[in-house]
Amino acid sequence: MEKFPILVSIPHSSLFVPKEILSNLIATQFDLRNMTDLYTDEIFSVTNAFTVFGEINRLILNLNRAPEGIKEDCQYSVSTTIGPDGKRIFKTMPTIEEVQELITRYHRPFHRKIENLIKEKNIKFFLDGHSMWSTRPPNMYGNGDPRPDICLGNLEYTTCGKTDTDFVRKFFESKGYTVKVNDPYTGKYNIAYHCSHDGLRGLQIEINRAIFMNEKTLEAYPEQIDKLHEEMTELVEKLAKRFE
Repeated sequence: MEKFPILVSIPHSSLFVPKEILSNLIATQFDLRNMTDLYTDEIFSVTNAFTVFGEINRLILNLNRAPEGIKEDCQYSVSTTIGPDGKRIFKTMPTIEEVQELITRYHRPFHRKIENLIKEKNIKFFLDGHSMWSTRPPNMYGNGDPRPDICLGNLEYTTCGKTDTDFVRKFFESKGYTVKVNDPYTGKYNIAYHCSHDGLRGLQIEINRAIFMNEKTLEAYPEQIDKLHEEMTELVEKLAKRFE
């Protein structure tokens, strides 16, 4: 299948934990799966776009954060000790040296792949693919109100303008989804680092995971995943036509 000049990143789908980290974990296997953007690799891995996948579990190293340090707050650091669910991740806090090693092995290569594809394939638009809990996790900002089906983040219109955002919003609304812009998420490091209003434009897409999985058991709804995958394929094609 022809690939359009659209790049899709899937940073949080990996379940992989480096073996040297396993013995230091408090987080259970269920925690690791629950905090991962499960099934987003199936939803966003469309064959008509260029794709980049994260290769480490987000609880261990968050590829959608700036590569600096370790903090208690799960929202703003590349590596943290507390997950979005409020639970501690590690028995002992990883050292700065250990975090830097993980950044070298996983964070920098992920973003280097994105940078290389942008240059080599003349990418015209960037989509950063995520999933979100149907209500706010205990340790994250926001209220407990039910979330929309789709959240589009553009860092308050700094990574792309209203025209691009409205195009994607209307696409999802035409499929019957409820959509909000920058609510509850505006986007983070991936679109901030790689996109700009007047350069390569891009959006973060958060899909409410209650649409495609049981949030208590983490069991997938295969038909819904297939449907979302087909819709992402269609979105990529329609986005690409805007740049012809």
